[in-house]
Amino acid sequence: MASRHAVDFEQNLQRVLADSSFGLPYWDWAADGDKTHAQQLASDIWSVSCLGGSGSPVTTGPFAFHSSDPASWRVRVAANSSGILKSTNRGLRRSLAAAPPSGVSTLPETASVTLALGLADYDLPNWNSGSDGFRNRAEGWVTETLQSPPGLHNRVHVWIGGDMSPSTSPNDPAFFLNHCNVDRIWEGWLTRHGRVYAPDMTAPASLKGHRIDDPISSPFGTSATPRQVLDVSANYQYDALP
Repeated sequence: MASRHAVDFEQNLQRVLADSSFGLPYWDWAADGDKTHAQQLASDIWSVSCLGGSGSPVTTGPFAFHSSDPASWRVRVAANSSGILKSTNRGLRRSLAAAPPSGVSTLPETASVTLALGLADYDLPNWNSGSDGFRNRAEGWVTETLQSPPGLHNRVHVWIGGDMSPSTSPNDPAFFLNHCNVDRIWEGWLTRHGRVYAPDMTAPASLKGHRIDDPISSPFGTSATPRQVLDVSANYQYDALP
């Protein structure tokens, strides 16, 4: 479903920017994950010309916060420790590669992506965070022995830290680069194994909202079903698939 929401978000950005050619980028974090810890932190994505770096608040790059500048990037709504949304007015927070237990020191590796892509099943009972299959591997709840949990998508959130940690993680523009890459990895899996999805509509009503023809609401005012987004070729194509 992220792919449909990404299209809607991209179209809204095109409208605001008055640029119909604008496309959401993805960040191939596994390519950085294959590098050393120091090289990961020095990646171009965290430079002043891209997303900026760590800080509480971040003070470099286009999303830097300066209290004297009312036009600087500000977080207006954030989740507290209970997940409740609260109004706020502060700068963006990041803690790249924070030491455990508050963070993880390295990004996911290409080898972990390859292992996830090799799984033949998209998802399996009990359809939860402990289920085996590609979905949980891509999400990062289940990992292989190459890296300790969390894995893949989840590991990127924890590695960036700060505002990427709570449910309001879209406050950090890095959120969209992460999720666009997860969509790219999913497209790689669909290309390998066929455009299949589970659970189907024979699954019990307790799984409503997760089955292939169940509509899922979008924050952009439209809805779609998983079946409707299994083929994104009418909307966009990737330059390279994993």
